[in-house]
Amino acid sequence: MFSSYLLEALPSVREPGMIIGPVANLMGKVYNLLFNLLHSNTSAGSLGLAIIIFTLIVKMLLFPLMVKQQKSSFKMQQMQPELNKIRAKYAGKTDQMSQQRMAFEMQELQKKNGASMMGGCLPMLIQLPILYALFYLFQNAYVYVDAIGNNYVDIANAIINIPVSLRMEVFQPFAQEFVDMYKNMEFIKDGFDMSQVNDVVMLVGNMKADDWNIVMQNLGAAGSELAPLLDVKNGIETFLTIPLVSKPGFSFPGILIPIAAGVTTWLQTKIMNMMNPQNMDPNNPAASMTKTMLYTMPIMMGVFSITMPAGLGLYWTISNIFGIVQQVILTKYYKKKFAEEAAK
Repeated sequence: MFSSYLLEALPSVREPGMIIGPVANLMGKVYNLLFNLLHSNTSAGSLGLAIIIFTLIVKMLLFPLMVKQQKSSFKMQQMQPELNKIRAKYAGKTDQMSQQRMAFEMQELQKKNGASMMGGCLPMLIQLPILYALFYLFQNAYVYVDAIGNNYVDIANAIINIPVSLRMEVFQPFAQEFVDMYKNMEFIKDGFDMSQVNDVVMLVGNMKADDWNIVMQNLGAAGSELAPLLDVKNGIETFLTIPLVSKPGFSFPGILIPIAAGVTTWLQTKIMNMMNPQNMDPNNPAASMTKTMLYTMPIMMGVFSITMPAGLGLYWTISNIFGIVQQVILTKYYKKKFAEEAAK
């Protein structure tokens, strides 16, 4: 597999580390298979379509946890009167012993009923390593996706074929920016050579669409070999006119990804609160934290999505949409189920 060769031959711009690395490699292989399957049938938007299908697979794998979370949530609702009695029992008692006893009694009640106040955090915690791994996957897409890797190597060879003086004149500003950005990393300390394919591939992966516009203008006729390869690059990496391996920043239409990530995060949190009344109960100590998360999480995800590859923001947006659908379905199911059990 070409991507396996690149993992050994090319240093990534950012290394995922010992813990996230294996997760990124595994997800890269799965994503590459999905991408190749889609790309063989349609080249347009295949990178984005692969993200959508990949997200659906991840959500299906996490679905049992969602079921457990929702079941625990409804049990917590049923337990609220008992939990409030425990809180009332220790009202005004702020000494450490009383607080420990109150916490112990609440934990025992939850354990007895198979519920957990922190159960809703588990799916989010499990998704964190997935998000980190996807960051490295899209940051170094040429390492994990065969078609992108092959295309970048072709682009690098075309750049090297440009006469040295013109090549250095046109690409030196971008190469210097790249070196300055990653000057503390080992592969830069070892030297950066515009005549070496591996080094140029990393530079290609770091350049933005506007950078290529400047390059092609300055190259003129000398860029004839490069032009069709860049068309292939844009066709592979672009989804709904948005380059998925680049940071969207504040430019249009890329900014739509961070906006969508923030809005869907807010909507999912809002729906979760509406369908779980204990989250809004003033007697629930977790209510204030839940209310804070309703506004802080969307802002955080929006900001993160601006500074990360757009593919990651697309993943988070699609994940939120699937999560909302799952939330609505499971809430209706357990409302009906517990209502029927209460009626018996």
